[in-house]
Amino acid sequence: MASPRNSFEVQIRHGGRWVTETIRDEEDEARALAVQLFSDKKCEGARVIKNWLRPDGRMVETQIFSETRVVKEEPALRIGKIDSAPPRCGKIQDYYGFDSRGLMNRIFRTYLDKQVITPIELVHNSRELRRLQDKGTLVTAAIDRVAALQTRDQPQDEKSRRDEIAKAVDEMVARARKAEGRHLPKIGDDFGRAVSAADPAGDAEEREFLAGTLLSRDLLGIRSWIGKLDRLCALASAEADPRAMAWLDGAIADVLGTKVVEDLLGWRPSLGSAIRGMLDLADGIAGEEAGADSLEVLNRLFGERRLPLSRHTLIGRAHRQLRSAQPLYRNNPAKNLDELHRTAERLVTPTGLYSGAETAEALTVRCGRMVEQGGSAGRWAAITQCFRTLPDRASGVIYLCDLARSHYADTHRGTMTGLFDLVLAAGNLGELCQRTLSPRDRMARATAAHHAMENSPYPQALKDRVTRHIDGILDLYLLEEQIVERLDHPDSLLRDRAIRLVQFCAAGVLPEGKALTRARERVLSVLRQQSFDAHFVEGIPDPERAQRTLRDFHRLLVKAGFR
Repeated sequence: MASPRNSFEVQIRHGGRWVTETIRDEEDEARALAVQLFSDKKCEGARVIKNWLRPDGRMVETQIFSETRVVKEEPALRIGKIDSAPPRCGKIQDYYGFDSRGLMNRIFRTYLDKQVITPIELVHNSRELRRLQDKGTLVTAAIDRVAALQTRDQPQDEKSRRDEIAKAVDEMVARARKAEGRHLPKIGDDFGRAVSAADPAGDAEEREFLAGTLLSRDLLGIRSWIGKLDRLCALASAEADPRAMAWLDGAIADVLGTKVVEDLLGWRPSLGSAIRGMLDLADGIAGEEAGADSLEVLNRLFGERRLPLSRHTLIGRAHRQLRSAQPLYRNNPAKNLDELHRTAERLVTPTGLYSGAETAEALTVRCGRMVEQGGSAGRWAAITQCFRTLPDRASGVIYLCDLARSHYADTHRGTMTGLFDLVLAAGNLGELCQRTLSPRDRMARATAAHHAMENSPYPQALKDRVTRHIDGILDLYLLEEQIVERLDHPDSLLRDRAIRLVQFCAAGVLPEGKALTRARERVLSVLRQQSFDAHFVEGIPDPERAQRTLRDFHRLLVKAGFR
């Protein structure tokens, strides 16, 4: 039995200071409690102080147990930085939609990464929703930010929008709680069939909610991003129902909004390389250097164009990285410009910039980070540098036309027109388009520039001037390179000559104008030959096959613009 003169004070260390947790009469009990308290990894220290009352009335303190550790404080959870928000949700179902979940992925990025859950899992599980609500002011801060963005330059006031969003969150929690008591089938290896079995007679909105609930239950047990992605890709590969495939696509997009993309792409020497890798994956042409085994299936699904929402997510992520302040080549600033050139070239496609105005704006923001000027002068310098960074002047035309549909046009459209003088200075196709391109690709790029200018918001007089110049360059190219003459080689069969010429006219590598008219006139000269149809089918002994070949040719004529 302990002496009434002794007591044992159990203290814990918090914030660098010792505070008394409790006082015990028994030493063993005090030591056991101190050990128990110290087992919490967040506990900085625990100790036991023996207090002994001397016969003369003085109190003597002796430390008989002490353990300490350095505890790294977890950073306070904060919402992610967002500068834009999708249009406001008009009904509760919209809060479960793709755009809404994409916003959640960005604004709750830190929290979702820590919990390893996707937005689709979050919004269909009441426990996860309540856990998020318990994280201090995280949800409140998110609602405030979204409400502010959605009411900017709008008639609705910010407070009423905050109240609408908060009410919708409460309704989502109640709806998820109600679904928890519902018996639903397991997904197994057939997602579409499980959704149909869960709600054979329900309306479209209820079925969509249950589809999300099924996915949430299935994915919550998988505690890694790659594991979730593998599961979803396996389901998507076997899915035949288009509606079920769309739901899986949205779930895959949720996963691709996380840091899993870094694992998929593997090690990359620079941000520019990572951006190009995202675009390659979105196009289904990711290389073997990527790091994850699941890439092969995902790459195939992208190549088959079965994941449009996931593709949109990847491209959006690539654009955000391009606009970011992070250097394109961190370890060697001298290589930043080279990385910009390579990335800009990747963003030019046969039909124009990768995503039109969005790509043009992202490239301009990146160039703005590489110029010394600020303000309006800096934005103009960025536009000029971006024009010169692109692979050729034809790409520059497309860039200026796309940029004219962005906010840059509000202050710089007038000065942007001056850059077209560089286009008008091109004397031939080699000066307008990259010389390393094939003849067909050079003509196609010039034609894409022609179409972009034709459909741009620039003044009509400027549009006519630039399009006529591009058409003249293409016409000159046909003459100098004898493109049409080589297609209509006299030693070839009439059928082969005619098909080659018409295919060239139908290929879309020439715009309406002088160049295409020249090619069509050559076709007409061939078609007007006496007994053309008879000569066309010469050498085809089977009459039925001959007629079929002739019919196919006439369909090709219609496609090429011959009526």
